[in-house]
Amino acid sequence: MVVLTASASGARKVATVKTASGAIETGVGFIDLSSDASNATQLERIRATGAKYVEIRIDWATVAPPGSTPPEGFNPSDPADPNYSWARYDKPLKEAAAAGLKLLVAISTSPSWAESSGSGSAAAGSYRPSASALAKFATAAATRYSGSFEGLPRVQYWAIWNEPNLNTFLSPQVKNKKAFAPGWYRSMLNAAADALHAVNSSNVVIGGETAPFGVGSKNRTATKPLDFMENVLCVSEKKVRDKKTGAVAFVYKSACKAKTKIDVWSHHPYTQGGPTTKARIHGNASLGDMGEMRKVLNTAIKAKHVVSSQKVRLWVTEFSWDSKPPDPKGVPVALETRWVAQSLYQMWSSGVSLVNWFILSDQPMATSYWQSGLYYANSGGISSERAKPVLRAFRFPFVALPQTTARTAPVLLWGRTPNSKAGKIVIERKSSGTWKKVKTLSANRYGVFQARISRPANTKALRARLPNGSDQSAEFSLTAPKKSWTGPAFGTD
Repeated sequence: MVVLTASASGARKVATVKTASGAIETGVGFIDLSSDASNATQLERIRATGAKYVEIRIDWATVAPPGSTPPEGFNPSDPADPNYSWARYDKPLKEAAAAGLKLLVAISTSPSWAESSGSGSAAAGSYRPSASALAKFATAAATRYSGSFEGLPRVQYWAIWNEPNLNTFLSPQVKNKKAFAPGWYRSMLNAAADALHAVNSSNVVIGGETAPFGVGSKNRTATKPLDFMENVLCVSEKKVRDKKTGAVAFVYKSACKAKTKIDVWSHHPYTQGGPTTKARIHGNASLGDMGEMRKVLNTAIKAKHVVSSQKVRLWVTEFSWDSKPPDPKGVPVALETRWVAQSLYQMWSSGVSLVNWFILSDQPMATSYWQSGLYYANSGGISSERAKPVLRAFRFPFVALPQTTARTAPVLLWGRTPNSKAGKIVIERKSSGTWKKVKTLSANRYGVFQARISRPANTKALRARLPNGSDQSAEFSLTAPKKSWTGPAFGTD
C-alpha cells in the first residue's frame, strides 16, 4: 500500500505510479439494450467476465434541459430539479450496483446553453463547455448517486469528458495556431473535481480519457495524446539520443506551475498491432506506449502539478480489438485470444491498474463497425449469444513468454485469477496433446501470480488452472505467431 504523507508546508505529497506491482482489475462498457431483461443479462455476463467495474456514460446534454438558454428557475446543482431527465440512467445504475459491479460514470457532451457562443461548425456539445456549468452538473450527479438519494446507488468513480484531444468532443483544439483545448480541459477538470470531492471526498476523479491518435499540425482537429497530456499536466519533453547506440529517448520536466486535480489519468490505447506495438509517430500512444504515459504522469506528480488526496493511478478506460470473425478485417480470433492475455500483462507491467474492455457483445456488421465484443452477436438477442474464445483470456489472463529465442531460454509466467483473489494456481504443459503438471504457484492478494521457470522439454504450450479444475486459462503457445496482424483496431471502419 502506498501511503500519502504531508510535507513540512502541509501540502499533500502524492506517490508516483509504480510498474509491475499491485492489482490489474477489469471492467466492461455498458450499452443500453432494448429491454430490462436484456440489460439484466448483460450485467450478469459482465460480472461473469471477472470484471469488477462497469462503465456507464452519462450524456450531460441528454439529462439537462434543451435550448440555447436554461429555463427560468432551473437549479443545475439540484438533482431533483424537474427540468432534469435522469430516468435513462437511474435504472441501469441501480441494476449494475445490484449485480455487484463498481459503477464508473463518464460525463461528456455539453447542453447547448452551457457552450460558449460562436460554435460555428463545431460538433454539438463540444465547443468550449462552461467549467462552472459542468461543476454544477457534477454536483447534481454526485448528489443523486451518493447512495443516500431516493434509493439510488453510490457512484464513486467519475470520468470527465470523452477523448478531449479530439475536436469531435472538445473544440477548438487550437486557437491562433496554439494549443487551446488542453488548458480549457484542465479548467473543466478542476471545476468538476472540486464539485465531486465536495459531495464526497472519497469520490475518484478520472481525467484524460484520451484517444490514441492525433496530429501535430498547427491547425489540427486532433491532438496527439501525449502532447495533450503534457499540456494539461504542465510538462515539457526533450528528445535525447544516445551517442554510442543512436537510440532515442524522451525526458520530461516541469513546464509551468499549473495544477491539475485528478485521482486517475486514463487513456484509450487502441492499437494497430499487437500488445507491444508502439505508435509510429511520437506523441501518439498505443499499448506499447503506456510506459511513456506513466513517465509523463510521474513527472507531473514529482513536480507537484497533480493535486489529489488519494493514491494516483493510471487506467485504461476503453480498449479492444475487432475480431475475425465476424469482421473480415479484424484480428483473427485465435491471435486476439493470445493478445488479450498479453495486453493485460503489458499494461500491468506499465503501471496500469484497471483495464476497461469496450463492449460485451459485437454490434451487427450491417449497422455498426464495433465487432469488439467478448460475445458474438446473434439475431436472437443477447440471451442466445455465444462467447468468443477471447472471453477466457480476459477472465483468466495467462502468458508464458520465453525470454530469448533460444530453445533453452527461461520462460516468464504471469497471470491473474478469474476472481482476482489469492490462491493456488497449477501450471500445466502441453505435450503430445495431453496436459501435465509443471508446478504450483501462489497468487497474491490481487490474484496476480508470476514466476520464471526453465523451459520444459518437448512442450508446445502452457496454461494455468485452478486446483479444483473449475476453470483454466486459454493455452499460451511458447512459439510466437509467425504471421502477425496490423490494421485499424476497429477493423472494417
